[in-house]
Amino acid sequence: MSKMKDPDYRKQLASIFIKLAEKIEQDEQFAGWLFEGTCLIAEKSRKSKAGPGQSNEPVTAPMIPDVIAIFSKEGPDALRERLNGCELDTLREIVLANGWDPAKKVRKWKTKHKIVAYIVDTVSKQMSKGKAFLD
Repeated sequence: MSKMKDPDYRKQLASIFIKLAEKIEQDEQFAGWLFEGTCLIAEKSRKSKAGPGQSNEPVTAPMIPDVIAIFSKEGPDALRERLNGCELDTLREIVLANGWDPAKKVRKWKTKHKIVAYIVDTVSKQMSKGKAFLD
């Protein structure tokens, strides 16, 4: 029997995530550390991927931060600061994951500053339109 089919195991796992979320809400430094770590892990996994035909393991998507939540809780300057800590590929993934590049122009940009400015500007515009985008 798989652990995931055991209700007690799932309850314990849910309890861990609840405690983690509470710690993130209470401790800004911990939240920043966790965010930085997920950006670094995503970048390292992207760099360490084997070339074609070298591995049969499935490729997992990197952890993408919730930029709208960061913007609404901490503001545009904090979002800009956190995004500057991410690698270029992670920033492109954020744009793609949120559907902000229908013309495929952002994925061609080569500077981190330009993509960070685009993300902050896009989130700012969405937040000014109201809560329809948050649901």
